Amino acid sequence: MFCASVAYPIQQGGRFDFEYFAQQHVPLFARFLGENCVKFEVHKSLATPGAPAPSFLAVAYFWVRSGEAFGAALAQYGNEIYSDIPNFTDIEPLRQWSEVVQIDASI
Repeated sequence: MFCASVAYPIQQGGRFDFEYFAQQHVPLFARFLGENCVKFEVHKSLATPGAPAPSFLAVAYFWVRSGEAFGAALAQYGNEIYSDIPNFTDIEPLRQWSEVVQIDASI
């Protein structure tokens, strides 16, 4: 299992429409990933008293079975995915590709 994540850093003067990101863009990307996408999540950062300040406005996670199928979806639908980004932000995201290591939580 793999996880593709995209994080939008807090940026002075940056524009970010969380509702569009969460309700339109992320589901669009997940649809393009098709059956390879096991699940996806959108996290909205919160400032909490006594906790460190958040570094990101939002982060999306896409769990997929196949890196090759993920790459193929990006190759096929990349223009649509990337052309939608200006609809919600002008902030350059940070992206990461990870292998998901599952640990038995009963330990």
